[in-house]
Amino acid sequence: MPDWWTDSHAIRDVLVAQGRATPPRRNFDLREIRPGWLVYDNEREPIGRVSGQIDRYVVVQRSFHGFYLWLRLYVPESAIGEAHEGSVSLNVPRDWVGAMGWDRPPREAPTKRRDH
Repeated sequence: MPDWWTDSHAIRDVLVAQGRATPPRRNFDLREIRPGWLVYDNEREPIGRVSGQIDRYVVVQRSFHGFYLWLRLYVPESAIGEAHEGSVSLNVPRDWVGAMGWDRPPREAPTKRRDH
């Protein structure tokens, strides 16, 4: 199979689902993510903004339908697909975010907290 086939995200996703290709490597360091960065789902729909970190979780402030009713989400590192200067992309759709249980703090006791 030519390399250019796996350069397409849609084709790569199908090949990964079939077990014929490996998932793309995540190319970010969790420590580089800063408060204020925008958070998007896997289809680039906005979720909220980063407000800090607790251990291997990114804390995200999310508003509902444009109202100032804020919900804090604790997004695990495993749910982050990509992070670039100013934005974080999750690897789940927006509709799944509410059902993931991320509105509760992590069960393990935090060892360090970083807010900027």
